[in-house]
Amino acid sequence: MPQRPWIVTRHDPIEELDDNLWAVEGDVPEFPPGSGMNRRMCIIKLADGSLAFYNAIPLDEDALAKVRAWGKPSILIAPVWVHTIDVPAFQEKLGLTTYASPVMIDKVRAQVPGAKPLEELPDELEFEMLSGTKFGEPVFLVKTGPRVSLIFCDAFQNSRPGFGMGGFMFKLLGFTGTEPKTPPFYKWRAASDKSAIKKDLLRLADTAGLVRLVPSHGLVVSQNPAEALRIAINKYL
Repeated sequence: MPQRPWIVTRHDPIEELDDNLWAVEGDVPEFPPGSGMNRRMCIIKLADGSLAFYNAIPLDEDALAKVRAWGKPSILIAPVWVHTIDVPAFQEKLGLTTYASPVMIDKVRAQVPGAKPLEELPDELEFEMLSGTKFGEPVFLVKTGPRVSLIFCDAFQNSRPGFGMGGFMFKLLGFTGTEPKTPPFYKWRAASDKSAIKKDLLRLADTAGLVRLVPSHGLVVSQNPAEALRIAINKYL
């Protein structure tokens, strides 16, 4: 992926999803206006007060100050290689250590020398690798007492249709729609064994205490998340 300097593109205010989980949604660089496809960065607060970022979205100064007041930035997770456009600048700006899937870590290290495999993350950052993905995609389980939030990269998305030509094209290609899904392009580009991915995702739908699904693209699902995940996977994968 091409590297960018620290460039703040349009993003929404910080979403405070749970006591230890924040998120920020913003535009995807170089996507056409009205595409309906945004991107989300999640911020996980660990027990020691340090912060782990899942995906990298440069923030404006007010949002960045709020994040720094919440905890000490420490870890950056690059869930898949195609989500690394802002990783080098983000790491440098905040002084983070980057972690990436071992399947694609060589590609990440070409941009961020010294990146570590996900297996070296603190035990508190719990994740499961999806079987059957070409990029070695992880799903993170963020626990807040008995509550569990699942953070997804691309296997589960929930983007609504946009507007104009960009919106028309992204809906036509299956990236956006009226319900959660696994887009056709993902199955073509990122899946090596769809049945294995489906099996893992359906198992994650049975996670005890599941209260929300947090996709990197699209709306957070907090109503009947287990059933929403099962329906999306059974229908689209």
